[in-house]
Amino acid sequence: MHLEKWQRMSSCLAPALCAFSVGCSHDDGPKLAKDSASAAELRAGQAAPVRSEVAAAGELREPIRRGARGFGRLVRSEHPKISFKDEEGTGADRLMTVRLRTRLHRLAERVDAEWPGVGLRVTEAWDEDVEHGKRSLHYEGRAADLTTSDRDSTKLGRLAGLAVASGFDWVYFEDASHVHVSVRP
Repeated sequence: MHLEKWQRMSSCLAPALCAFSVGCSHDDGPKLAKDSASAAELRAGQAAPVRSEVAAAGELREPIRRGARGFGRLVRSEHPKISFKDEEGTGADRLMTVRLRTRLHRLAERVDAEWPGVGLRVTEAWDEDVEHGKRSLHYEGRAADLTTSDRDSTKLGRLAGLAVASGFDWVYFEDASHVHVSVRP
């Protein structure tokens, strides 16, 4: 009973909450969710749950810098079904929180089951080069940008749905280039 009441309330408040969102793009992401999101597939510009990233995954607490105290809390992903873009050449895209890694590994298995021979591709996870919005969760290793290994943009809506099913705290089908996911601390 309480869950149903909360769901009704949250759907009414979603537009107001989304106005305070923080995404991964340079303009800090979506300002308003368009519709309630289905776990099967999302449309470009749609987030799940339908509220801001801050409301779903929490605020950026403190950016993690290489060699700083918090850097030791990041873990490395070596999952065989995940490819990493690593345009920096530092392995930063393989570094993330344990919670993010657990869900990425779960998603990689779902991607493999959905599209045999196609893997999950992480284009960005922990960001040490400050390439995202000023409050991005990438700076704590709590967010990742994703595609499939074949870079087929027609799969991104379904990839976002699989990400929802994999337990990410917030999933945003940002645009035709990638899906953004994030987790709580």
